[in-house]
Amino acid sequence: MLDQCQILHLGLSNQHGSYVVPVHYGYQEGPNGHYTIYIHGTGDSEKAATLNAGKVIGFETDHGHENLIYTPPRAGDFGPSFMSVIGNGTPRQLTDPQEKLFALRMIIHHYVNTIPVAIAAENVKGVPTWAIDVQNITGRVHHPTKEWATALGLPLEKRHGKHYEDGAMVSDDTDYQEGNAADPDATSGASQKQ
Repeated sequence: MLDQCQILHLGLSNQHGSYVVPVHYGYQEGPNGHYTIYIHGTGDSEKAATLNAGKVIGFETDHGHENLIYTPPRAGDFGPSFMSVIGNGTPRQLTDPQEKLFALRMIIHHYVNTIPVAIAAENVKGVPTWAIDVQNITGRVHHPTKEWATALGLPLEKRHGKHYEDGAMVSDDTDYQEGNAADPDATSGASQKQ
């Protein structure tokens, strides 16, 4: 799911209160399912000051919402497809040139498969970069599309009703009667790694 999503929202707080900051990110999954998330920014912002305090912060990212399904007979029962990841962790600013170079490459590779220009440690020494040592992370997929189910290795269960894409109804199989009508609609549950 972290591969599918594009923008990470940091949940931060300071003397002015709580706020959310959208950032680009990269990540690495290490031994035993431990995650490290990498971000960058400016070194003179409120975000930087909060990250440099080294206190636990929250984060969230999501993707989708484009496939809306309406399942009668429950009026108003609309279910969007989405995937989301939430968690928390402790940020630390990277100062080692090689560690910073690795982090920035991970961020770039999150968005493109190849980096067309070689990047050396001396090229990025002025770029403030942080690693978030993830303590808790939870992912959820709701009404996965066929493409998501395949990419994430989930069993694909089809919901029946009126199906919408981009605001227009694309199919209507409300008369589908196979199986037990009392069964809940297909939804995958959350999984969590700590």
